[in-house]
Amino acid sequence: MSSTNSSGKSNENLLSPRPKCRAEPMPVEVGYHFNRATAQTRIKPHESHTYGTDSSLGVVDTLSSVQTERQLLKNMIVLGLGFVFTFSALAALQSLQSSLFQETLLGLHSLSVLYGLAAFSCLYGPIFVQKLTPNWTVVLAFVLIALYISTFFYPRSYTLIPSAVLLGLSFGPLFCAQTTFLMQLVSRMAYLTNGIRDKVQQKYLRLFYFFYNSSRIWGHLLTAMLIRYGGDVYVFSTRPQYTRFHASGPHFPMLDLQMSPSLYATVARPSLCTLDHISDDQIFRNPASYVFYVPSNLYLMLISTYLGLAFLGLATVTTLLDKFDLYVSQDPLERPPVLLCFRKIILALIDPQLRLMFPMVVFIGYQQGFMIADFTRSYVSCALGLEAIGYTLLCSAAMTTLGSAAAHQFFKHIKRLTIMAATVVCHAGLLMVLWLWTPVRDDVAVFYVIAAGWGLCNAVWETLTTTYLANTFQYDWQAPFAVYFLAQCIGMCAAFTCSPIFVNEVKICLMAGLLVFALIPYTLLELRLHRQQKLRDRQVDI
Repeated sequence: MSSTNSSGKSNENLLSPRPKCRAEPMPVEVGYHFNRATAQTRIKPHESHTYGTDSSLGVVDTLSSVQTERQLLKNMIVLGLGFVFTFSALAALQSLQSSLFQETLLGLHSLSVLYGLAAFSCLYGPIFVQKLTPNWTVVLAFVLIALYISTFFYPRSYTLIPSAVLLGLSFGPLFCAQTTFLMQLVSRMAYLTNGIRDKVQQKYLRLFYFFYNSSRIWGHLLTAMLIRYGGDVYVFSTRPQYTRFHASGPHFPMLDLQMSPSLYATVARPSLCTLDHISDDQIFRNPASYVFYVPSNLYLMLISTYLGLAFLGLATVTTLLDKFDLYVSQDPLERPPVLLCFRKIILALIDPQLRLMFPMVVFIGYQQGFMIADFTRSYVSCALGLEAIGYTLLCSAAMTTLGSAAAHQFFKHIKRLTIMAATVVCHAGLLMVLWLWTPVRDDVAVFYVIAAGWGLCNAVWETLTTTYLANTFQYDWQAPFAVYFLAQCIGMCAAFTCSPIFVNEVKICLMAGLLVFALIPYTLLELRLHRQQKLRDRQVDI
């Protein structure tokens, strides 16, 4: 009799879903509308699931499960490809703005507005996604990215700034829609495969962020090749003879072409790279005394290519991504879903763990903005030319992509605190090099070493913080990741705002101070995680 009961219990355990694979505590209905068939599944932790014991039913269930797994994997790949196409264009365009708009600073101003409003939009991002659905949120954001790129055909303040405002207001919902897709795909895949959620989410986070980080590789490679073979780029040390032309754009009438020396024929003087560096104890940046000239045909080819990539990403998610509906049921207190989402965001903002991580994420955004705005202008383009921006940032993006994939593997064998300490030493060394080094054309290798080291440090910081969030808030990513993106956008907005104001040494000091300030609470957070892991290991041994 006891053997019968034990065998019955074991069969029930095999048939019942694992607790780790359960979805988030809040009941959620996820609808996947496929091309050939429609499968609609309710994921509710309090519902019991029964499975047919007949062999034919088991075969049908297995086949449908495999088909659904393939469909989920296909959605993940389609979403990743959409981000690759769209953000390769956006990343490439952002990296050129500080060098192209030397005098008017219009590019930096538009980026400051964009990321400032993106930080604000993260506060209502989950509510926006809930009302509009994740699919339409991604489509709307991609349309606004294409609109922002198209305004560079006629770059003026009254075209760039309004488009930057619209794009900034959609960035927060876009990040939240991305998080919603990932969270629900991980939940569904963990349930179907009966696998441990931790391993499933690590696998799919690695896959998506591989797509996302590789978008910078393709964007910068495309920029470098177009500028390399699309025509000569010219540089002027001064520009008094062009006052009669509009100064808002990076290209001028072709009749002035014979008046200008080629950047490839004339080596850029080292003095061009000293204009943004400190002299006579000053802290504010000097006005630009040189400007790049991009021929109209090359400039139009660049913007047209970026716009084509943006439309390709839009077409990918519009036609290939399955419809994804999110239905959030009322909680027991009968609060409206909008109020419930807003409450979750407020709770995430005051969460003790997120508050300890917040300064580090701000630093991550600031150092990314420094690379885009200052390293490209004050170190690379002034010494090596405009085309070198694509090659150096390509090196940085490649190291970010490879470093992110490698960091996930290192975490299995090396303690997080050890990896964090090594990254701090590496980043501090890079800051010292930027402080002491004067960029010259003969030190080509140094540019790529700095870019590669910076990309590797950025990969480790991002991997440390995102994996901590995903593992700590396993069943509800929306609010924590909204706060994460909010902090990152604040850092990028600060970098783009400070870029045209201060000399490089001041900005390097600000970045070093922010790193020290962020390390103190983040180290406490990692120490707490280390102690918790040791306690879990002891319990397993017992």
